[in-house]
Amino acid sequence: MSKYFHPVKIKKMIETVSGIVTAVAIIIISWGLSKYFTARLMATTILVAIAFIYVGFSLKDNPVSLIVLEVVVALLFYFLAIFGYIWNSYAIAYGIILHGLWDICHHNGFLIGTRIPGYWPSFCLVVDIIDGLYFLIIFKRQKKSNENLR
Repeated sequence: MSKYFHPVKIKKMIETVSGIVTAVAIIIISWGLSKYFTARLMATTILVAIAFIYVGFSLKDNPVSLIVLEVVVALLFYFLAIFGYIWNSYAIAYGIILHGLWDICHHNGFLIGTRIPGYWPSFCLVVDIIDGLYFLIIFKRQKKSNENLR
């Protein structure tokens, strides 16, 4: 088998491409819904949703200590989302990006031993980074536009 078509490399490529496609789909959907919902609301909803994904994973065959850890971290992301929604939208975008770092902690049990699907951390990392950067750009443009109106 060629070194370019090694099964592990193909698997990683599929995870990455799937993450890119998902992130772009989220961006397109967010853009399409922007006439009905603010970017701040959509980003907040995304951060709250992704915060609790690992809680769901933790409920299957994991020790209580890891379930508690996942719930506590999910609640921190939740409160970061609420803080960002009320006071500073940048916190939401940075929270989505920060969730990507949380994904890295789960990769092959790197720092967090919660049993999750093997593909999930790298897939989710790609989605979080792309979408977090997208919302960061949107929020910066909105801030600049608001400053120009003054």
